[in-house]
Amino acid sequence: MKTVNMFRVLLLWAMAATTLPAQLPTTLPTATTSIDYYNDGYTGTIPTEFGLLTDVTSLLLSLNALTGHIPSELGLMVKMTTNFMLNSNPFTSSIPTQLGQLSEMSSYFYLYLNSISSSLPTQLGQMSKISRNFALYSTKISSSIPTQLGQMSKLTSIFELQTNKISSSI
Repeated sequence: MKTVNMFRVLLLWAMAATTLPAQLPTTLPTATTSIDYYNDGYTGTIPTEFGLLTDVTSLLLSLNALTGHIPSELGLMVKMTTNFMLNSNPFTSSIPTQLGQLSEMSSYFYLYLNSISSSLPTQLGQMSKISRNFALYSTKISSSIPTQLGQMSKLTSIFELQTNKISSSI
């Protein structure tokens, strides 16, 4: 009896140790309002199809191993209000200008701890409703701070751009 149980434990342990990392699903129900794959060990790229989910108000993809570019189609999620969180993934692209279309954002726009290498799009200033937590620190952004970000006049806490190659002052 103990030998069978020990074999079963070893088999389950071996299966868990060889589980391949998962990729994000490319299809979700069209009525999806929240996508939460926070710290779930996903690899690969963000499916462009996510941008077709225009009722999404929250997107949490932080702390995975997602690579490649941030799809410009995510800018089509015009009902996004909080938790646009793509931080702590090894993205190597630029910030899509289309993300400026997320004009309903009120809090938690996180792109920090990525390898994003671009300038700050002036279009991000269209997020004029954001009141807290706009964080793009520890990326590879190398530009000046666009004056259009001054349109974020409701922002009262956490505007982080440190440890980038910013060439202007606020």
